[in-house]
Amino acid sequence: MPALNLWKRKNEMKRLLCSILAALTMLLTSGCIRSDRPIEYSRIEPLMHTFVQVKASIPRAVGISRAELGKAVYGAMGEARALEKRFSAFYPGSEANLLNIVRTRKVSTELFGLLTEAGRISRLTDGEFDITVAPVLKAEGFYKHMPERIRDRIPESFDGVGWENVVMLDDGRTVTLRKGAWIDLSGIAKGYIVDRMAGLFKEKGITGVMVNAGGDIYCGAKDDGAPWKIGIRRPGARSVVVALDVKDMAVATSGDYENVVIDRRTGEGISHIIDPSRGEAVRELPSSVTVIAPACARADALATGMMAMGREKAMALADTMEDVSIIVVECAGRRPVVSFSKGAEKYLAGR
Repeated sequence: MPALNLWKRKNEMKRLLCSILAALTMLLTSGCIRSDRPIEYSRIEPLMHTFVQVKASIPRAVGISRAELGKAVYGAMGEARALEKRFSAFYPGSEANLLNIVRTRKVSTELFGLLTEAGRISRLTDGEFDITVAPVLKAEGFYKHMPERIRDRIPESFDGVGWENVVMLDDGRTVTLRKGAWIDLSGIAKGYIVDRMAGLFKEKGITGVMVNAGGDIYCGAKDDGAPWKIGIRRPGARSVVVALDVKDMAVATSGDYENVVIDRRTGEGISHIIDPSRGEAVRELPSSVTVIAPACARADALATGMMAMGREKAMALADTMEDVSIIVVECAGRRPVVSFSKGAEKYLAGR
């Protein structure tokens, strides 16, 4: 009996030792697998009248923990909220609205820079991108959800419509709005905020990031060199008609189908895309312009301006710009017609 008990104990010890070794092997093996994968963090929040999504990843060798990566994402979202309150036409106390009310004001260097870029894009698009079209948008019925104390201040007259009515002094701070001009930065501020968010990640050495603010997107460089996959939807539908591979570039899409009000008299859809030269909104025709550029603010503003310009003029302009490519999708018939500016096809997925 003593010998039998000893034999049993030896077998139990062997089984226990094998179990421990197996568990250690699994732990070490899984640890090795995990160590080869980057640390990832993703978050979506409602911001800027849309949803903002951030996807970030970083190699483990960099030494940044997932908690630290998450803190960077939360910090970028906080910066976006603060900038939205500064630039939005829907916040009564925003810096943009303070300028609208007092007409002449020393503004922050940040707002001055944003207005400078808006003026640059206005000149490039022959005035088709215009931050002073608020009276037209109001007349077409677009500001229904704006606080009345701001909406009621927007002029009824179109006299101040025209980017040339935003006068900026050489001191780099002072701005004057002429002829009752009223600015709405919706066509450029979202892209600018995306750029600022991406910049915060770059400062921390986090390059594998993608920021998407309702179609205004910045794609950083993934750690393995692979591009981000971006899809351009069929206007007015969910299906993707063009897939892109993008890295270290921004992508912005403007469509005359995304933000539409219905004309009660005719039942016709009225687009939020404004033609400043005619002082009216573009009537609904499902189409879109996607701009690929180094900065999202530029892509955002160009997409809006090029939608108002129309395909031919937009293509001609894009072909003169070395760092800008555009893709136009038109759906006048059953099948969408896709047009590419010079160099745009290099972004097609799988090429």
